[in-house]
Amino acid sequence: MRHFLANIVTYTIVALLFVGAAAFAWMRYAQFELSTETAVLARYEPPPSLEFEWRDLGQRGYERNCANCHLCDGSGWDQYPPVTAAAELALRAGGREYLIDLHLYGLTSDRWGAPMPPMAHMRDVELAAVINYVVHQLSGGADTPLLDGPGDITDRRGQALSPAEVNARRPTGR
Repeated sequence: MRHFLANIVTYTIVALLFVGAAAFAWMRYAQFELSTETAVLARYEPPPSLEFEWRDLGQRGYERNCANCHLCDGSGWDQYPPVTAAAELALRAGGREYLIDLHLYGLTSDRWGAPMPPMAHMRDVELAAVINYVVHQLSGGADTPLLDGPGDITDRRGQALSPAEVNARRPTGR
């Protein structure tokens, strides 16, 4: 009788482990999200009378995703370019779209030794805030945000550009 009860307990534990592993695998496969774009946006969405508040979210997003290569002050190092010219680049014809595409699809260029990986994993609200932060806080642009909000990023997604195609779209001149 003891062996029978031990077997029941053992098989129950194995079954629970199997069910837990299957649930975890399903969550990973389905890319189960613990938060949604709406939840993130609701946390940072200002009241209707205020402008899109991007500074805090942009700074934190930059520190998590960009500062390893471009440094905290945006000056870059070695094979990673500085981001301090982003404001000048944004003022050129097509510059705004180029900056968005650069972040969504990455960049491969002969100008720098390391390619920039795509940052499409970032939520639209965070990516818009990071681009505004780079343009205005790190490269001395005007205080008006370059992007109005996450809708600007959403409109540029889905183009399936390669990093080389993004480089070909780099605006020249003013």
